[in-house]
Amino acid sequence: MITLHQLRIFWAVAHAESLTRASKLLGLAQPSLSQQIAKLEEGIGTQLFDRNRNQLQLTDAGKFLLRKSELILASVDEAMAGLQEFTDGARGVISVGALNSIARVILPRAMRRMSKVFPSVELDVHEVSPGEAIELLYGRRLTVALVAEDSIAKSNVSFRRFEMFSDPYVLAVPKGIDLSKVKDPWHDLPEAERKVINSAIQFSFGTAHQRRMEEWFQGNIPQHRVVTQVRTYEVALSLVQEGLGVAVVPALTARLGTAIDFGVQLYNVDLPDRRIVGLIPSQYARIEPYATFIASLEQAGAEVEIPAVLPQPPFIRPIGAERAAPAKVG
Repeated sequence: MITLHQLRIFWAVAHAESLTRASKLLGLAQPSLSQQIAKLEEGIGTQLFDRNRNQLQLTDAGKFLLRKSELILASVDEAMAGLQEFTDGARGVISVGALNSIARVILPRAMRRMSKVFPSVELDVHEVSPGEAIELLYGRRLTVALVAEDSIAKSNVSFRRFEMFSDPYVLAVPKGIDLSKVKDPWHDLPEAERKVINSAIQFSFGTAHQRRMEEWFQGNIPQHRVVTQVRTYEVALSLVQEGLGVAVVPALTARLGTAIDFGVQLYNVDLPDRRIVGLIPSQYARIEPYATFIASLEQAGAEVEIPAVLPQPPFIRPIGAERAAPAKVG
């Protein structure tokens, strides 16, 4: 007999490809996972994984069971979610994972709409990185993840995707620094302002994102030096607000509430917009209260108001344009 508990563990381990990562996804100790996988293999009489140190690769039998387990677990989840409709006065909990900057702008409006239809629904909000949100979805510890589209691997096909909103990347600088006519930050600014513009606040999350930001600074402010590494947009913008440097951030991260912004100026830069999408297991998207929650999120995304963004300064080069080598400073 295969138990649902064993099937959930197998499904998570198969996607995680290691016991260490699966342990994190499920919140269970590695020895317990190993025991359950061993019992499952013993019960069905065949090996499901080829083990190479801590890495696990599915055998042909494992690949077959993975396809079947996705259908079985999806059906069970859908049945359990549907049965909540018959529970007296209870509508269950919707777990949502998102960056703080997304959650604080989208969720209040979505929850207000949601509560008009399902007043007893409870939101369990996890402020996590996009990578962590997707891992928690696979571990069935989240119902919905709100993430940037470029953080989603092409292999994440078991979730339904829905559009939320997009916002431009901007250069955040302290109030009072006028870049509207600056062709060269090193020569066209007073010393104090030049020091601020050449002080880069960069991010330590997401290798691809970090590399993209490094390339942008190198191409547009070649004399810069990194003064701080941060892990949240909020910390970066607080440092900018104090006049300690500049940062390239999505415009919406500068919005603290519906009408309150960080005390910074935002300048347009030549980078593709950040597109925010929602992910939800397909079996939830068809039933209530999840269908109403998706609609509420989509409506909230359509109402997003981007903070005021100033035109692109002259020194910012178009994507693909060559920049002359910076003059050496004696």
